[in-house]
Amino acid sequence: MRAVAAALAALAVPLSAAAAPRAGALADFGPSLVDPCPFPEGIAVDPRGFVYASSFAFAQTANVCVLDRDGTLVATLPVPAGAAPVAALLGMLYVPGDGLYVTDFADGVAPHGRLLRIDRAGTLEEVASGFAAPNAIAVDHRGNLYVSDSFAGTITRLRPDGTGATAWAADPRLATAGAPPFGANGLAFDPAERWLYVANTGDDTVLRIPVLADGGAGELEVFASGAALDAAAGTAGALDGADGIAFDVAGNLWVCANQADEVQVLSPGGDALLARHRGAGSAALDFPASLVFDGRTLYLTNLSLADGGVNSKLSAMTTPLPGAPIVR
Repeated sequence: MRAVAAALAALAVPLSAAAAPRAGALADFGPSLVDPCPFPEGIAVDPRGFVYASSFAFAQTANVCVLDRDGTLVATLPVPAGAAPVAALLGMLYVPGDGLYVTDFADGVAPHGRLLRIDRAGTLEEVASGFAAPNAIAVDHRGNLYVSDSFAGTITRLRPDGTGATAWAADPRLATAGAPPFGANGLAFDPAERWLYVANTGDDTVLRIPVLADGGAGELEVFASGAALDAAAGTAGALDGADGIAFDVAGNLWVCANQADEVQVLSPGGDALLARHRGAGSAALDFPASLVFDGRTLYLTNLSLADGGVNSKLSAMTTPLPGAPIVR
């Protein structure tokens, strides 16, 4: 689409160096996104360091905001609604050579949910549709994409061009009767790609599904339970609203706990919370929804859902260890 191509042309400018937040301290990154990308949900970073944030806006045209490493807003990429009257963008993933993938929740009614791609030339295309609530996206070393459907309780696997779509995993534990009413959400392969990890937001759990030798899905199991973690440590709020997830190179799992307003760090065995980060003052997290590593810099979206989007923003922090590669 011409508007998207024109916006992407702005990304040809050189990036300048920027001072990263000090280790362990959350800081706001970039300007308020209330106007260009209200309710920022998904986040991605490309190889040049541009940061992309998607708007869960329920609008005829929703935007993807693009920021450089300085936090300067350099482009907004418009995404018009499809078969539904609105677009509401959730998860994102940048795959070098393919471009930026983004899910459109639309109106939350099957089959209106879409998987979209904005390629390097700026073309916006529909890769797949038919979802109820498409949410997060992961990719394996073969290039297959995996999309969680938070209402259907499934993980769909498909090729980058949308062909070969199949319900790779379907299990009642990928749905929820809890709150928020989103089941399967954040997705992440472990560094060895032996398991696909899945956050269940409404159940406050992180699940995992073994990847079999033939690429199929094995039997789902609970990796970490917020209730069990709290019971063991005498705490509260563990994995409360588990949303976006990502591994660091040591196998620690970083989890957006959107109901606790924290990013929490799970041990490689899933049996302990190693750290809980909330931010402070005006830099406090507000319904953190998604996160992505760029080396030792961690970027997060603040969906600001409970307060009407007034705190729509991105946050960043420097982490002790780099993030594990998403694309192998």
